[in-house]
Amino acid sequence: MDKDDNQTHVLLEDINSKFEAVLEIISSMQDKVAKIPKMSERVEKLEHDMSFVRLATSNTSHDLETIKIRTEKLENINGQIDDLTQRVKALESTA
Repeated sequence: MDKDDNQTHVLLEDINSKFEAVLEIISSMQDKVAKIPKMSERVEKLEHDMSFVRLATSNTSHDLETIKIRTEKLENINGQIDDLTQRVKALESTA
């Protein structure tokens, strides 16, 4: 074996060892890479669910505003009823 053959052999061994290291890394990553499609499905489902949550929250906010307005009106009517009740009592006491 001459010097060039020896250097080529050393280079090939070095390339082989690096290639084996790359293969080890890739094989260790296969489990993680295999999980990516499931993760993607879960993210899509979460996005879909979040759109429903946003819609429900919007509807709830609208309903709460309606309840607030109606409560204020009822409180106003209740105040008017209390005022009329006092007037009736005052009229009854003078009669």
